[in-house]
Amino acid sequence: MTHRRQLLDLVSAEPRTLSSLARELGLDRRGMEDDLRHMIRSARAAGHTVVVEPARCRQCGFLFDEDRLTKPGKCPSCRGSRIFEPLIRVDRHAARESLDKDRNTTG
Repeated sequence: MTHRRQLLDLVSAEPRTLSSLARELGLDRRGMEDDLRHMIRSARAAGHTVVVEPARCRQCGFLFDEDRLTKPGKCPSCRGSRIFEPLIRVDRHAARESLDKDRNTTG
């Protein structure tokens, strides 16, 4: 099974951070980001719903951009460094339900 397939399985089970995925798969975070971005594109193309809960500052609550998958170094608002990492989740049920509906209406 490829890393990207494993990524999809892991983030479908529960929301995960990039660091936790890299640790679990024994890969480094830099390479993991590329694989994760590719897996997100593939999941969306397959009709799955991808949810990215953006990184958030623990001190002031500032929300970072959803496109950023890695943990930022500092908050641009309060300059704090205590930041929650972004969480990534894939909901596979959306694609399956639409396929089931298509099959039921055509047959």
